[in-house]
Amino acid sequence: MSINKTLIFVDGENLVCRYQEMVAAGRIPRPDNIHIKDCFVWNPRILKKHYWHIKRLAYYTSVVGDDDKVKSVREQIAGTMWECDLSDLEDTANCKRGQMIPFVRKKSARSRKESICDIAIAVDVMRACYRDHAETIWICSGDGDFAQLIEEVVHSGKEAYLGAVSSGLNPELKYLVDEFLLLDDAFFVTDAEVDNAKLVLDAEAINAPTGSSLKPLD
Repeated sequence: MSINKTLIFVDGENLVCRYQEMVAAGRIPRPDNIHIKDCFVWNPRILKKHYWHIKRLAYYTSVVGDDDKVKSVREQIAGTMWECDLSDLEDTANCKRGQMIPFVRKKSARSRKESICDIAIAVDVMRACYRDHAETIWICSGDGDFAQLIEEVVHSGKEAYLGAVSSGLNPELKYLVDEFLLLDDAFFVTDAEVDNAKLVLDAEAINAPTGSSLKPLD
């Protein structure tokens, strides 16, 4: 089986902003999420749904703070390892691991809500396409400003993937790519999981000995 080599470009500004919006709206985050407030969020489940032959994963984000804060965030992102399953490939180890490559920019508190990473992502994606660095480009963002960039990726002959959470997702982006991956279930507990947990607790409550303080969820 042959799997195209993939470059992943993560718009961390967009991803962490939308993730935090969903948490504030009541979604239950998974306990294995890796989260730095306003700067970074990731979960290894994102790469579990498909067979990826990842060549590199670049994470773009911004920080409000001094140089020490930028350095700290960069070190934490670089310390987050990604892993892809290559078990279906011949003459290859079962998995490949690597560190995220952090691109962390400093911005002022007054521009906290402004994205300053879009241009850097666009330049790097176009360079990757026209220097033939990989067969597949995966952009992780729901920002509609990337529509033209995605179209250019497709026109260059590369496979185009898009991953994003539902909050703030520009719906038109889904129709521009070869495949769209909704990331909600990677970051948040699903309704089915919540219901199953309630059933388990209800069953334990029914079978609990008399006098037990165990109570089912409301």
